[in-house]
Amino acid sequence: MIKKIIRYIGLLVMGYLLICLITPFNSFLKNRSIEHQITFLSELLDEGYDVQLQNRYPEGKLFSNAILALSVIDYCNRNYKVDERYQTIVDNCIRRIQSSETLHPFNSTMSPAYGMFYNGWVSYVCSEYQKSKLFKTSKLKIEITELTDSIEKRLVLAQEPDLRILDTYAGANWPADNLIGLISLKNDTLKQQWMHKLFQTAKHDSGLIHHSGFDYATIRGSSSAMITFCLNKLNYERIEAYNRTYKEAFVDEFMGIQLVNENIDGSNEMDVDSGPVIFGYGASATIMNIKTQASFRCNHAKYTWAAMNMI
Repeated sequence: MIKKIIRYIGLLVMGYLLICLITPFNSFLKNRSIEHQITFLSELLDEGYDVQLQNRYPEGKLFSNAILALSVIDYCNRNYKVDERYQTIVDNCIRRIQSSETLHPFNSTMSPAYGMFYNGWVSYVCSEYQKSKLFKTSKLKIEITELTDSIEKRLVLAQEPDLRILDTYAGANWPADNLIGLISLKNDTLKQQWMHKLFQTAKHDSGLIHHSGFDYATIRGSSSAMITFCLNKLNYERIEAYNRTYKEAFVDEFMGIQLVNENIDGSNEMDVDSGPVIFGYGASATIMNIKTQASFRCNHAKYTWAAMNMI
């Protein structure tokens, strides 16, 4: 009897692991998984979990709503969905992003007002929404258009008279936040000059853009994965070479599964940006790399996703 129970449990575990492994490669399972996650996360944020996140980190409320909104927009674009429930989820995310509670931790006296983390992520979310078919039924069309226009003007003015890497918070900048803001910028000339400034400032021998303004010669796996994704979105002309350099510096591959070192020396040093770092591999870096390599249509992104499903 005990052997039968153990065998039955073993079969259930094997079945579960098999589903986890094949989900990224099967459209039905993949879409069902994504829809369940969207439903779960949207209900969680509707119940106020983003407030708890903001109590832990100043940008928690903004970032959680931005990531959910972008995920819904991307899913709907890829699957030609225009369901009202998805539009409602994105509208709710943007309402929370626009709230005074979300804005409160950001400094209104700096240039640009509220800093590049706020301006970059808000403009990116809103511009991606405006380009999607979901936006046609949005209840926030006027507010979103006004918001994106005001951020565009704010960023252009902040770069006058001299071009510089804009601060994320007062006295501190992260290039990845600048690049997120560049994606939605309509001024193409300024966009190219700004990108050039970031490369010009970077001092690491690899040519990769630095992690933060505190040290122009230090690169990190998590920020490099994000920066590579942004440069691809920006149609950077040498993006294929940049991606190869990034992978040579940080990515280890095992049977198609890509794990990303957080630190160039393979150490376990970690912080809020990196998330947990185990045997040198960063959680944030590895997860972000799935999205980054998927943007290059690399099948290895699916292998890594399948592996992450089993955790």
